[in-house]
Amino acid sequence: MIIRIIAIVVALAALGLVLYLMLGKNQKSWYEMTEEEQKRKKTLVTGGIIVFLSGLFAAIFLGKKK
Repeated sequence: MIIRIIAIVVALAALGLVLYLMLGKNQKSWYEMTEEEQKRKKTLVTGGIIVFLSGLFAAIFLGKKK
């Protein structure tokens, strides 16, 4: 049960990171960024989505061991 809660918290934190990176007020627009900044932002968003999905799947499947 505790693992399920931790997985949900991690998934929500990752979702918050992705939403902040995409919708945050202090973010530059895509066309104002340098090529290096665009690459870094793509990596961060992709990583956040992967962590979110991993946490979500862990919460769903780790809770069904009984």
